[in-house]
Amino acid sequence: MSEPTPKQIAAKKLLFAVFLEGLAIIAGILAYAATSNWVWLAIGVLGGLGFGLPAIINFIRASMEERNRASR
Repeated sequence: MSEPTPKQIAAKKLLFAVFLEGLAIIAGILAYAATSNWVWLAIGVLGGLGFGLPAIINFIRASMEERNRASR
């Protein structure tokens, strides 16, 4: 079996980050339901972005690297 490419590795990390982001948003919704304080929704969304945004950047960089390597 062949080695996974950097893009495939980044895609797996991105999927895991999306899962964690969903958990953070759900936790924010649950905390909001328990306390009726809107700040928990914001914390859930911003906390989720802490997982998703770096993974998106990593995936884009891996895609650009693969594209540059293919064009050579």
